[in-house]
Amino acid sequence: MRTVCRMCHGGCGALVELTDGVPTGITGDPDNPTSEGYFCVKGKASLDLVSSPDRLRTPLIRTGPRGSGTFRPAGWDEALDRVADELRRSAERHGPESVVLGQGTDRNYQEWVFRLANALGTPNVVGPAHVCFYPRVMASILTYGGFTFCDYAGDPEVALLWGSNKLNTHSDGVIGVGLLRALERGTRLVVVDPRRTRTARRADLHLRLRPGTDAALALGLVHLVIANKWYDAEFVDRHTSGFDALERHVRPYDPRTVAAVTGLAPDDIETAARMYARASRACVEAGTGLSQSDNAFDTHRTIAVLTALTGNLDAPGGDVIWDPMPIEGRRGFPRTDLLPEEQAAKRIGGAVHKVLSMTGWVAPVDLQEALLHERPYRVSSMLVFGSNPMVSHENATATRAALGRLDFLAVADMFMTPSARLADVVLPASSWLERDQIVEFNSYLAARRRVTTVEGARSDEEMIIGLAQRLGVGQHFAPSVEDALDAKLSGIGLTWKQFQEVGHLPNTKRYRKYEQGGFRTRSGRVELAHRGLEAMGYDALPGFSPPPATTDELPYVMTSAHNLQFFNTEFRQLPTTSHRYREPRVTLHPRAAGRLSVVDGDPVEIYRNPGRPGVVMRAQVSDTVAPDVIVADAGWWYPDEDDVDAATRSSVNRITGGDRRDPYMGSSMLRGLPVGMRRAAQPAEAAGRADPQRPDPRPSDPQPSQPQPEGGPHGAHPGH
Repeated sequence: MRTVCRMCHGGCGALVELTDGVPTGITGDPDNPTSEGYFCVKGKASLDLVSSPDRLRTPLIRTGPRGSGTFRPAGWDEALDRVADELRRSAERHGPESVVLGQGTDRNYQEWVFRLANALGTPNVVGPAHVCFYPRVMASILTYGGFTFCDYAGDPEVALLWGSNKLNTHSDGVIGVGLLRALERGTRLVVVDPRRTRTARRADLHLRLRPGTDAALALGLVHLVIANKWYDAEFVDRHTSGFDALERHVRPYDPRTVAAVTGLAPDDIETAARMYARASRACVEAGTGLSQSDNAFDTHRTIAVLTALTGNLDAPGGDVIWDPMPIEGRRGFPRTDLLPEEQAAKRIGGAVHKVLSMTGWVAPVDLQEALLHERPYRVSSMLVFGSNPMVSHENATATRAALGRLDFLAVADMFMTPSARLADVVLPASSWLERDQIVEFNSYLAARRRVTTVEGARSDEEMIIGLAQRLGVGQHFAPSVEDALDAKLSGIGLTWKQFQEVGHLPNTKRYRKYEQGGFRTRSGRVELAHRGLEAMGYDALPGFSPPPATTDELPYVMTSAHNLQFFNTEFRQLPTTSHRYREPRVTLHPRAAGRLSVVDGDPVEIYRNPGRPGVVMRAQVSDTVAPDVIVADAGWWYPDEDDVDAATRSSVNRITGGDRRDPYMGSSMLRGLPVGMRRAAQPAEAAGRADPQRPDPRPSDPQPSQPQPEGGPHGAHPGH
C-alpha cells in the first residue's frame, strides 16, 4: 500500500507491505517525486509503533496521587465523558478561557485542535510554535504576505542553508533529496551553523558562527548587499517600501563589527554576501534553531528582507511563495470565526507577544505564569494532544509546578510519557499508520491511508469529534473523520475514497505572482520597514539583541540539536531508533575535554548555576564545534523510568528558562546560553535496569548528534 510517512515533518513516500492485512515491512517509495525512495531510520521504525508492547491500548483514569502513575483502565465512553465533564465544569466556573488545549509537533490534526478551541470559546492553545516554525512563518507573512520554500527544482546557483542540516533532515515536503539533486547539478552551498555537520562538510563556504548571533550576521549581510549595490534596484523601486530607512538602519553592521559579535572572519562574511547576492538565482533554507532565541522574529524578518532585496523572492531557483491548493486546510478549517472577539482578546500573553497572538498560539512561559500566579486569570483545565510538555517546554521545573496547579489534566498520546504520568485521564492515540489524513505540502497533496489498526487506540481527530459532541459543539464538526475529509476535498471535486485512488496531486508552481496584483500586504509591497509593527509598539525595522556573555563560572556557549534517530521527544522506546542511543550526548571540543579531563563516553554535567544540579550527558569529543561551544542532545527522557523526575533528569530544558524572550513571539533562549560543565559521577542507565541485550551506551558514532527536521505547520497559521 502506497502512503506518506509521518514519523517526522518530511513527508517521504512510503510503501507498506501487508501480509494477511498485517503490516510486515516498510520501505521508501521510489516513485514519490519528493523523496525518490529515501527513507530514514525513523521511517523504518514505523512498524515498531504498531507492535510495541509499551503502546497505550486503553484509556486510563488516575486513582493515586498525581505523578504516581497509578491508573485504572476505563472504556472510551467513560473516559471521554470524564474529560468533557471536567472541561465543561471549568468553563462554567471560570469562563471558557480557563480551558487550555495543548499540542506538540503537528500530525496533520493541528487545525482540528484549533477548531475545537474556537468552538469552545477558548483563545488558549499552547505549543511549540514560538520556538519552531512560526517566527519564520510570521516574519514572511508580515514582510511580503506569504510563506516561502526553497525552489531546489529551479536550480539555484547558490543555496544558503542557515541552521539547517538539510541533507540529514527534512521539513514539510522539502526533502534533502531536492537539495542533493541541486548540488549534483551544480548548485553552490553556503552553510551557517555552529557545527560542522554533514551538510557543512559539503559546503563551498561554512560560517561557523557563535550560537545566538544569527540576527547580527543577517543584518551584516543586508548591510553588504546595500553598501555594494548588490540589490535588485528595479525590484526594490517597484515592489518595496522602507528602503531608505533600512539603508540607514544597517549602516552600523559592517563586517568588522559583525565579525566581533559572531566570531567569524570579516572576509568570510563578505564572501558569503557576495556569493548569495551576486548569484543569478539563490534561495535561503532557514532552520528552527533560528527561532530559539530572543532574536527569533527579527532574525527571520531580516532573512526575508535579504531575499527580497536580491530579487530572489517568488523567482525561479529562489524562495517561492506557497500557493495552496483549493482544499479546506490550514487557513479555513480552524474556523477562527467561531471565536468571539472578546474571547480572542483574552489570549494569555496576547498583550505582550502580539505577533504570536495573531497566530492563535500561546507561549508556554506565558501559560506557566498564568498557572502559577493566576494572571491574567485562573486556568484550571488542560487537554493535551501529542505533546510531552515536561520535556519539550522550556524551564522544566516551572512546567512541573504549573501543571501541578491544574484542577484537571488530560493527555492523548501513544505512550506513557512523563507528562501523561501527571494526567488525570490518559487517552491512547493511534499512530500515523492507523489513520486517514490529507497530506498538504507546498508541492503536492497526497493521501495518507490507514493501513492497520491497534485495538483500543483512536486518532486525535476521532477523539476531538467525540468530545465536541459531548460538549455541545458537535454541529461545527462532521459526524466522522471520513465526512470531514470529504468536506476538506470538496474544493477539488473529490471525495476521500476517490482521492485515495488518485493518491497524489502535484501543485502547480507559479513564479512572480506579485506581478498580477502585488503582494498580500496592506501596501501591496514588500514591507522592508513595517509600519504595522510600529503601530503595535514594535520597531519598524529588525534589530539584534546580543546574547548573554560567558563568565569564568559559565565559560561555554550551549546550543542543542535533536539526534537523527529521534523526532523531538519521540521514539525513545522504539528498538529500531534507540538501539544505539541509550543516553544523551553532549558534543564538546577536544580542548574543552582536556580541561575537564574527560574522554569519549565519560559522563559530564552541564549547569547554569554552579551551586545547583545540572543535567548529565555522555561526552562526545569532536572538533566539529568551536572550543567554547557545546551541543547538547535535546528532547531527552528515559522511557523505562516510572518516576517523572528520574525520567526527565537529562532533559536539557531542566536548565533553560524564560527570563529572556523574543518580544514578538515569546521565543525563549534555548540556544546561545552560557553554561558550565564538570565531570559527573557514572550515571546508572535507566536506574540500573539496563537491557543486557543492548550494546554499550557509550557513543560509537564519531559524528556529532544531528539536528531534527525543521518541523511545524505547512505554511499557513491557524489564526488567519
